[in-house]
Amino acid sequence: VADVVYIKRRGAVMGLARAADYIPIDVKTGKPLRRNNRPSTEIYTHLACYRARKDIGAVIHTHPVFATALGIKGIDIKPSTYEAEVNIKSRVARIGHVKPGTPALGRAVGRAVKRHNAVLLKDHGLVTVGKDPGEAFLRTLAVERAALTYISCKMLSP
Repeated sequence: VADVVYIKRRGAVMGLARAADYIPIDVKTGKPLRRNNRPSTEIYTHLACYRARKDIGAVIHTHPVFATALGIKGIDIKPSTYEAEVNIKSRVARIGHVKPGTPALGRAVGRAVKRHNAVLLKDHGLVTVGKDPGEAFLRTLAVERAALTYISCKMLSP
């Protein structure tokens, strides 16, 4: 685990965030290393992932529509396509509802990423991890496409 990770500052919009919107955080203490910066409320989840496995170099938390819908309904997302299997490289873990932005959510996600690269959060989106942002993002896309494929197949079934 690196000593320092970068987490988006509170209030920064994911699609519009720039390098300055990511603040250095001490992994051991969870404290920002720059004054007057408040990290995302999901800091507990991010830090728990980095602490769970030494190979994790990036954590992405998003709210993809189709994956989130399956999470709300309590439906497992199975990496049933070649793309999903190659990119996710694990089952997609699913955890029950835990209040967002809390240490409890961090602990639950931290336990799940010990053995999984993607965690579906009931009522709250998806967390993916990877060796770098590119790998974590590919896993996010693969989970979302697996969810869309599942929903499409259900719609096409007689």
